[in-house]
Amino acid sequence: MRYSRPLPKSKAPPHSPRRKQSPHGEPTATVEIEALTWGGRGLARHEGKIIFVSKSVPGDKLLVGLERIKSRYAEGHVRAVLAPGPDRVEPKCKFFSHCGGCQWLNTAYARQLREKELLLRSILRRHLPESGPEAIVGADPDRGYRHKGDFHVHATGDTLRIGFYQEGSHHVVNLDFCLLFDRDYNVFYQNLRSVLRHDPRAKALERLTLDRDEEGAHYAAHLHLREGASAEEAAALARLGESAGLGGGLVTPAREPGRILARWGRPWTRYTLPGAEAGAPGLRMQADVRSFTQAHYPMNRKLVERVREWLGLARHERLLDLYSGIGNFSIPLAPLCREVVAVESSPTAHEDTKENARINDLLNLRPLLGEAAPWVSKLAAASESFDAVLLDPPRTGARELLETLVHLTPKRILYVSCNLPALERDLQILGEAGYRPIRVQAWDLFPQTYSVETLCLLSRS
Repeated sequence: MRYSRPLPKSKAPPHSPRRKQSPHGEPTATVEIEALTWGGRGLARHEGKIIFVSKSVPGDKLLVGLERIKSRYAEGHVRAVLAPGPDRVEPKCKFFSHCGGCQWLNTAYARQLREKELLLRSILRRHLPESGPEAIVGADPDRGYRHKGDFHVHATGDTLRIGFYQEGSHHVVNLDFCLLFDRDYNVFYQNLRSVLRHDPRAKALERLTLDRDEEGAHYAAHLHLREGASAEEAAALARLGESAGLGGGLVTPAREPGRILARWGRPWTRYTLPGAEAGAPGLRMQADVRSFTQAHYPMNRKLVERVREWLGLARHERLLDLYSGIGNFSIPLAPLCREVVAVESSPTAHEDTKENARINDLLNLRPLLGEAAPWVSKLAAASESFDAVLLDPPRTGARELLETLVHLTPKRILYVSCNLPALERDLQILGEAGYRPIRVQAWDLFPQTYSVETLCLLSRS
C-alpha cells in the first residue's frame, strides 16, 4: 500500500523497537526503500513502523537516522547508502542533500515518471475510469526547464544568503546555481546575486523573484522588502536592479505585493501559446512578474493543447474558467466557443488577462475579479448556465465551491490539479453530485520534484 500522508496514531499501546544508536546518540535503523510517497520521501518498514526517508530512492538499502518518532511511523534522513537502488543516479548538485528546491534529483527520470503514475493510481484509485489513467506525459527537458525562481534572502551581519529554504526549515541555502534552471539563467542569477551580496542596501530584501521571457533575453524581478524598509531603500534597490541588467522590475513590501514603491523598465515577461487552429498564428501572452505562470514553457504549450482537445468546445458553447490566472487557458479557448467567463482573485493576474485578451483581439472573454466561490454563487443565483467548466485551483483545491458549482449544470468539468490528495477529496464531492471521471492523465510539469499536474475530465452520469 502507498501512503500519501503520515499514518494516524495507533490506539495500540506504544511500541518502541530496539534501535541502534549513532555515535551522536541519534537512533538509527537499516532499511530498504520500497516506494516514493506524496511529499517526495521514500517509504520503508522497520520493526512494525513505517519510516519516511527524505532524499531516498526505491531499492536503496540505507542506514537512516530516525527523528519525529511516533507510535506507528517515524521520519528519517540518510546517514549512509549501504547499497544503492538500481535507479539511483548522481545528482551532480552540491546542494541537493540539504536544499528544499527538489526532492528526486538523485532518481533516474524514467523511475520518477513511474512513481508519479503509481502515486496517481494509488491516491485516485476509487475514482479512476474502468480503462484506468492514460500514460503520463514526461517532460522535455527534465532539467534546466524553469524560467522563474522565488529566492529567499537572509542577512546576518555582513553576510547575505540568497537561495531556497533548506528542506524542513526556514534556513536559507546559499545557492550559486540550480540545475532546474538552464545555463543562461544561472549566469544571470549569479551576476545579480553578486551585485546584491556586495551592496549593503540589499539587506532590506526578504525575497527575490526572478523571471525570464520565453525568448530568453529579457529578465524581470520582483524585489520583496522587509518590514520597516523605507521608500528611499526601495528607490535605491530599483536603481541597483537596473544597473545589474534587469530589464524591468517592481519593489513592494513583502506583505503588500499590490503596493508598488518603485518600478523600472518592463516588469513583465512574455511567452506564446499555439493558435486555435493548425497554421493559425500563435497567441501572445504577457505576465506581470507578480503573477503565477507555469514553470515549464514547452510543457505548458503542450498542456494547453491537451486541455483544448479534451474540452472539445463547440462554437455555440459557454465556458466558465475558475482560478483563471493570467488567462493561460481562457485566451486559447476563447476563439473556439461563444463566450469564456474567467474568474480570478489576483488583481495583477486579472489585469494580465484583460491585456492578453486585448493584444489577441478577443471580444468574447469576460474577466471577473474576485474569489471563485462567491462568483459561482452569484452566477448560480442569476440562473446562468455553462456547457463546460475548467477548474485550475491552487494546492488547497476547490472544495469551497463544488456544491454550488453543480447548480450551473455543466455537461463536463475539466479539473487541472497540482495536488493529488486535494483532487481525490474534490472528486468525491463531485461524484456525490453525479459527475464521474472519464479521462485522467498525469503531466510532469515539475521534473525532479514529487509534484505532478493531473488532468481529470468529468461528465455527468
